[in-house]
Amino acid sequence: MSSLLIPIQMRFGDIDSYGHVNNVTMLQYLEDARVRLMSRALPEDAAAGIPEGASFRSLLGERQTVIGRQEIEYTEQLLYRPGPVFVRVWVSSVGGSSFVLDYAVQEEDGSCVYAVAQTAVVQIDRGTGRPVRLDGTQRELLGQWVDAPTRFARRPAPAGA
Repeated sequence: MSSLLIPIQMRFGDIDSYGHVNNVTMLQYLEDARVRLMSRALPEDAAAGIPEGASFRSLLGERQTVIGRQEIEYTEQLLYRPGPVFVRVWVSSVGGSSFVLDYAVQEEDGSCVYAVAQTAVVQIDRGTGRPVRLDGTQRELLGQWVDAPTRFARRPAPAGA
């Protein structure tokens, strides 16, 4: 399992005066997908060493996560419709105290991608607000969602890619 496809039910209020999904609303779609991924319990046989039913959220303890960076590239206009739009979300890299989530806001079958995005998530201590290293279990759990990083059209590919 390297990504999760999340259906997002659009609301008429998501549309701006130009008739498409507002850019702030797109961030909310990403947030919804991120929260659902981080709360998703893995099955018992997903990875050795991860307790049955564990989610990243359940492994935080006294720590919390904050957003360090977000980037969105809009590729097509997303217009209102009564059916859901889908957000595919996955982990593209894991650092010392942070990890990067990548997204594609798309049709269920991937035939049209409306936006691609990345979010850098940092684990911090609730009391001090300072970054805290990810532990081995958290890394193992995040590893269940790892896939290739998003390629933004307006940004050159990393060296060696």
